[in-house]
Amino acid sequence: MMPRLSNAGGLLAPALWHDRTMRATSAWRLLWSVLLAACGGEAGGQGGDAGPDAPTGARPHPLYPALDLDALPGDGGGAIGRCQPPALPTTTRQVTITTTGAQAGRDVLVACATAGTAVTVPDAAGRIGTLDLGDVDDCDLSLGAAVVVDLLYVGHLPGPVRAPSHRVRVRGGQLGAVMVDPQSTDLVLDGVVINTGVRPAAQRSSVAIYLLGDRAVADGYVARVAVVDSIIRMVATEPDAAGNRDGCAYLADGARDVFFANNNVVTAGNRNSWGFRISGGDNALFVDNAVRVSFHKLIRMNDGPVDYVYVKGGTWMREATLTAGGLAANDSWAQLGDLGTDHVYLHDAAVWMLSTEPVAFGASFGPGQVGKRWEARRIDWHARSAGVVSDAHLQGLADGCTAGATCDYGVGSHRYTYAADLALPTMAWRDLPTIAVDDPDQQPIAP
Repeated sequence: MMPRLSNAGGLLAPALWHDRTMRATSAWRLLWSVLLAACGGEAGGQGGDAGPDAPTGARPHPLYPALDLDALPGDGGGAIGRCQPPALPTTTRQVTITTTGAQAGRDVLVACATAGTAVTVPDAAGRIGTLDLGDVDDCDLSLGAAVVVDLLYVGHLPGPVRAPSHRVRVRGGQLGAVMVDPQSTDLVLDGVVINTGVRPAAQRSSVAIYLLGDRAVADGYVARVAVVDSIIRMVATEPDAAGNRDGCAYLADGARDVFFANNNVVTAGNRNSWGFRISGGDNALFVDNAVRVSFHKLIRMNDGPVDYVYVKGGTWMREATLTAGGLAANDSWAQLGDLGTDHVYLHDAAVWMLSTEPVAFGASFGPGQVGKRWEARRIDWHARSAGVVSDAHLQGLADGCTAGATCDYGVGSHRYTYAADLALPTMAWRDLPTIAVDDPDQQPIAP
């Protein structure tokens, strides 16, 4: 079981708007895969939201070619350099699993132990248990839609033993949770369903994707991770002593070069659950995602310095859930604590906020922000009233920033729609090319 998260700390600040122009046809995705294969590389699965207006002659992301990595704002990355996509596994042999249940899981581990293996696990394998992919290099794992993995643990062997893995791609299947040990690199989750509901309530993880860090060693982080065309669906855990059901879709300690694109994410059901929690780290990109959070921040940045976060497009939804003790809040993208957040760019997203509380958004007001930058542009805000969010509210937050910090919250660039009976959009979910049911709420729940 993963550690539960607490609701410790104060609340801070919000902002963002919609971009549906990067959606693609299935034919374009197929063409892109063929072109990649023709160039001698693997096709990166069905990832990619490119269409006729996709960038040309630039640096398209190999898993999501509608994103031009050369067109990222600022310097295209933080102090460590420009954002880097993960390397895909290179495979030289193919293995198809013919067993079922736990034996199928053991056979997957044996197959992946040979570097350069593409492994197919058909639906008939069923529930295959926990996969500890430790000391694995160049494994391309394709799971049938009916295959259930209780926990995918990359860079780890039982013991527990840290055993870094590199160039691992997983496509398809239902995963109860994903954990990655420090020093593992180049992990791709493409067209997977991460659904904590595949396990009974007492066994459910409170984090869907957990990238662990080890600050005692120089390279004690996970690097180059991509999640594309996938579902993350959190289901309520057992309540804590206060009655809250904590959790978040993503928690990372110091991770570098992390990429989320064209995913459908739901944390509803947990009273105190973030969307994404960046606990220190560098170069995190969130492009064209549909995200619904029950309580707390859409993206929370704290626990360590954060350098370079880019949110582009997508639909971000915040419910009006209360804590078990009745606490109300209305968070969006915000820094908690004052350890420093720099190069944060929030562009062209659509945001629905159901709470009537003034929205929390932006950088801390402390001296840790001196010399650091936040930038928001063209956010399409939907709220119950101007008391929740407005240019005046965002300007007031910007005015509170410490001297020497750049808190450019884009006043004058945003759009506001107010309705006392505001409801979340019913057609928010992204088209996921390899998943039959795009709606996270329709995923199965174990008894």
